[in-house]
Amino acid sequence: MASVNPLDVAAAQGTIGLHLLVEEVDKLVSLPDIYYRLEELIVDPNSTTDSIADLLRSDPDLCARMLRMANSAFYSFPTRIESIERAVSTIGLRQIRELVLVTAVIQAFEGIPSAKVNMASFWEHSVAVAIMSREIGQSAGIPGAQHYYIPGLLHDLGRLVMYLKLPGLMIELLEKRDTSGIAMEQLEHEILSYSHADIGGCLLEFWKLPQSIWEPVAMHHNPANSGEFMLTAGAIHIADAWVNANHSGSSGSRFDLEIDPEALELVGVDMEAVEKAARVAAEQTQAVVRQFMGH
Repeated sequence: MASVNPLDVAAAQGTIGLHLLVEEVDKLVSLPDIYYRLEELIVDPNSTTDSIADLLRSDPDLCARMLRMANSAFYSFPTRIESIERAVSTIGLRQIRELVLVTAVIQAFEGIPSAKVNMASFWEHSVAVAIMSREIGQSAGIPGAQHYYIPGLLHDLGRLVMYLKLPGLMIELLEKRDTSGIAMEQLEHEILSYSHADIGGCLLEFWKLPQSIWEPVAMHHNPANSGEFMLTAGAIHIADAWVNANHSGSSGSRFDLEIDPEALELVGVDMEAVEKAARVAAEQTQAVVRQFMGH
């Protein structure tokens, strides 16, 4: 990661500041060209599985990370994926694209100094929310809920942006959180007029990711006001609140978040289903985090 020059807090305030912050961080961390070239091949009717495999093989480090993640409990494919060719031919293009996306995001942000954020703890929180979101959606019988883990995993990406470009503000917010007991999201709004959720959603949209990913990330603290992907945002909200309350990793929030009863009704689950999803997440999270961190 290139040398980071912090952004002045005053320059980051308001809607104009949000877009400036996203543009600034994109100069430091962005999705690799291979992700966008893969997108082009997926929509090209003349592309073949061999051409996709050839593209992926052009980045050996990415391939190794992808295969490690594909064989983790995060995906739980029925058979072991031993090669990129097997991955392309057996697990589907959408999941290949998601694997590349997740691998690229983790790789992009792994250079944040450990003095600023505990990345293992951050990803522990994110993975737990991702798994819970998927399980909650599936327990409610929502079509496509198996894909909730991607926005679930990326829901606090905006916090990493803040650690990178607004480190002084993050120290101030964390100290104020501890002394006041006020939630981080509220403190972010008071100073910036937006939150880490807005930052994450805006960055993912800037990277041209699907709305099914960036909208739930942006709206996971306020799912009732979300749009087309309200159910995804609701599942992530429930999972995030539960994981924070049960202290599985941390992305910066320390105090318990309330599960909005409206979110439970919106998604169509009760607390019994939430607790069941939490048990699945508890069983899988540590193993998945080890894969993410390369251990």
